[in-house]
Amino acid sequence: MSDSPVLAAILCPEGQSADAVVAAVAAELRAGGLRPVGHVQRVAPGGAREVTLVEDVATGQRQPITQDLGACASGCALDPAALAEVAGALQAALEAGADLLIVNRFGRSESEGRGLRGVIEAAVLAGVPVLAMVRQDYAPAWADFTGGAAATLPADKGAILAWAGAAIAAARSPA
Repeated sequence: MSDSPVLAAILCPEGQSADAVVAAVAAELRAGGLRPVGHVQRVAPGGAREVTLVEDVATGQRQPITQDLGACASGCALDPAALAEVAGALQAALEAGADLLIVNRFGRSESEGRGLRGVIEAAVLAGVPVLAMVRQDYAPAWADFTGGAAATLPADKGAILAWAGAAIAAARSPA
């Protein structure tokens, strides 16, 4: 069995993302016959603010996960109902069979024990490697959640593919 950690994070400074790289990784894994499930994040013009969407790495379908709170709103626009729907769909995808779970963000909700945290836990318990994008300000919460056992990866396609290949192979090997 490999020493590759089952969990990995790409740390993203505020205002930067690794979504394009992760989408390319997912496409390459699918082309190689593997089953990555999860989402990357996209942004679209909206009402008072941009709308945050999640794009399914398997189907390309997009779903909004933020709500328009109005022009004067300054609070978090994350839509808890939409996030719960995404979590349910991810749980079903894991149960149908997956080689890798891609989490578009480990953020405030996950750091507080909500959001996609339960799906991440379910993946780990099922032996499915998890790749998450984590903003720098949530890195301490990620480290607490993972017990420091996660790999930290650069937003580099080659590095991510190398980790994913090793983690998937380790998950498939008999203990």
